[in-house]
Amino acid sequence: MKSRRKRVILTIILCILFLLLAAIVYVFQFSGEYRMTVPYRPYFEEIAPHIYLNKGNVMAPEDVLSVINEAKARDTAFFGELHCLDDVTIIICDDAGISRKIGTKDTITYDFPQKKDYICISNEYLNVDIVAHELTHAELHSHFTTCDAQRKMPSWFDEGIATQNDYREQYSAENWAEQTDNGKTATALTDMDTPSEFYAGEAEDRRFRYICAKHEIAVWIENHSVQELLAVADGLNSGADFETLYFAE
Repeated sequence: MKSRRKRVILTIILCILFLLLAAIVYVFQFSGEYRMTVPYRPYFEEIAPHIYLNKGNVMAPEDVLSVINEAKARDTAFFGELHCLDDVTIIICDDAGISRKIGTKDTITYDFPQKKDYICISNEYLNVDIVAHELTHAELHSHFTTCDAQRKMPSWFDEGIATQNDYREQYSAENWAEQTDNGKTATALTDMDTPSEFYAGEAEDRRFRYICAKHEIAVWIENHSVQELLAVADGLNSGADFETLYFAE
């Protein structure tokens, strides 16, 4: 009887371990968390510190690095210095199957096992504007000590800063003036606070919010400074209220 009981317990333990292993494999092989394992996968090569390119990519490593370095220079000119580079992994991939999992132009922050940003860009979107945009996200995120503090940041603030280094015509001041009738029809900040609000709707709806967010931050910087803008982000780490920090005179 005791022997049978031991076999039953052992079987249960093995089943639990198998299910746990299956869950881990699923998470890191078939979901967005795949990006966390890229540095350890032989399918990718590190072409510069923290920059990975899938093997067989049609783009040459030197061409990829040229785009990324130009984007870094643009962001450095904006911020004065970049603090995020040791804690950001940039992944360039032209494999559609992998890109569907990790994103084609996205920046994701993970808080475990240590705080790190992953920028994933497919060849289709590899240009200076988009890389600079995503690097700006990473630099802003580097000012948060936890993901919880980062979640307190409104989406329009995050995207409004990122688009400062994105020079595409669709986000220009002239386009803002035309599409919002010089601000008369601009989206209210309170209507694009959360990701569900900011990224809702069709591409044109989202683009309109990007335009409004970029203009809001551009005007704020004109009246303050980039360093004061980052101080708002820093203040969230101590539990301060975003609106109090941002709208302070």
